[in-house]
Amino acid sequence: MAKAMKAIGLEVLVVTNRPVYVASSKMAEDELNKDKIDIVEIPLPRLPYNAVVSRLVLYLFFTIFSFLILLKSRRSFTFYYSRGPQPFTEITCYILKLLKGGKIVSDITDLWPDALEYVEMNSFLKRIFILFGHAINSLIWSKLDAIVTHNEMMAHILSIRSNIKVYVIHGIIDLDKFKPVDKKEALEALPKIVHDKISNKFVILYAGLLGSFQNPLMIIELAKKMLVDDKLVFLIVGTGPLKKKMEQEVKKFRLSNIVFLETLPFDDMPLVYNLADLLLLTYAPIKFLSIGLPKKFVEYASIGKPILCITPTCVASKLCTEWKAGYHFLPHDLENVTHVIQNLEHNVKLRKLLGNNARKMAQSLFSLEEAKKRLQAVLDSLK
Repeated sequence: MAKAMKAIGLEVLVVTNRPVYVASSKMAEDELNKDKIDIVEIPLPRLPYNAVVSRLVLYLFFTIFSFLILLKSRRSFTFYYSRGPQPFTEITCYILKLLKGGKIVSDITDLWPDALEYVEMNSFLKRIFILFGHAINSLIWSKLDAIVTHNEMMAHILSIRSNIKVYVIHGIIDLDKFKPVDKKEALEALPKIVHDKISNKFVILYAGLLGSFQNPLMIIELAKKMLVDDKLVFLIVGTGPLKKKMEQEVKKFRLSNIVFLETLPFDDMPLVYNLADLLLLTYAPIKFLSIGLPKKFVEYASIGKPILCITPTCVASKLCTEWKAGYHFLPHDLENVTHVIQNLEHNVKLRKLLGNNARKMAQSLFSLEEAKKRLQAVLDSLK
């Protein structure tokens, strides 16, 4: 997004947190510097991100230090582009707007505090957080100049709640970095331990958070059904609250067809995705997730491999089927999922066709040029 802003002629200062749970991405920082985009990284304490209270502490820590950094800056700002965590960064932007002027564009990708309904925590505390969240949202939305979100369904919900103009930027990714690479080339560029575990296998890759919304235990059930195929492996890249449970299940059922890979620096992810023959997106059977268009779906599409969505009907699954980039099944329909996987495993031509369609989707919806065009429309409306 910073590159899109720079491309339309803005001077850009990025204030973000230094990665807490994975290695810092020096390449990403170098790319911003190359494009003459200034970046300030705020170090955060390593607290358990899965707990609501400790996550709030991280958000507050980031809010305070980002505010002090921007307040101390001698620059005046025409636009503040707030991209989470909501509503903390919006509060920072509003105070700065009062002191320095400028307009606020909020990029909202999640419905908060609605998601707390599905989080396991003290029911009284949950209710307090939800009521407070809606109250603070209503207050801060009245101070915004525009809202950006990543799909039309979210835009409709947010426009009703905020009563201000909501724009859609589906996603943005560097298609020169996230691109198809030969699987052998990707293997050779990664640690040997990866090569030893998946070489000469049909690789189904899941990347990202292993939490209750993502329903990763469904992968265990799928792996059980496909254990007889010794040429197939599920490669799981990521961490989260359910990872330990998954590892226990793998050991309990002796699932030799599941391989875990620790979360890697963002710079390595294009190569990791290219290890896959099939990319997997999973969601829990929760109606709330119908708004889902996760960042990893954007990354998956750019790699040019088939995508298998095992989710309730959601924005991502609809895009997948509309663009003929893969398949969609409901979480309970694993029997049909196994048939499709077996077909894809033995049909290289079909995999190539679906992968090409996925790449075309990324080029049409998620490119820097498309984001630049949509962002320009947002900023023009505020002049």
